[in-house]
Amino acid sequence: MRNYENLVIVKPTFTAEEIAAAVKNVEEIITSNGGEIAATDAMGMRKLAYPIDKNERGYYHVIYYSVAPAAIAEIERRFRINEDLLRFVTIKYSTNREVTAWNGLVEKAKKAAATPAKEEAPKAEEAPATEEAPKAEEAPATEAAAE
Repeated sequence: MRNYENLVIVKPTFTAEEIAAAVKNVEEIITSNGGEIAATDAMGMRKLAYPIDKNERGYYHVIYYSVAPAAIAEIERRFRINEDLLRFVTIKYSTNREVTAWNGLVEKAKKAAATPAKEEAPKAEEAPATEEAPKAEEAPATEAAAE
């Protein structure tokens, strides 16, 4: 089993659910061919260097996995016929130096996946506090009008 990285660019016209389904489909293609996904990194919507099929933007997603080298041909074939993907690139990590770098990227992706979940929770808590603040300001304004 060798280590690989796939960067896929999903069409930007999709909704969040459709993007998640397209990424899940890509992961299913890898696992159905005997791959073991080590980590994923959702890079989000980004501007493309040049338009692809009249799209200026694309949803970038990186998948780090291990698979037998013979399965790569089938994985890439299925990526080519998948109309949800604008582009994809497969990178092989074979030397010891490259494998060490791959392990570092996997750890970084795992940390990045854990960190945003912690940051999103406080943002959700702050939102109701912001909504309550205008209500508190409205109450004194109506009391002053009543007097």
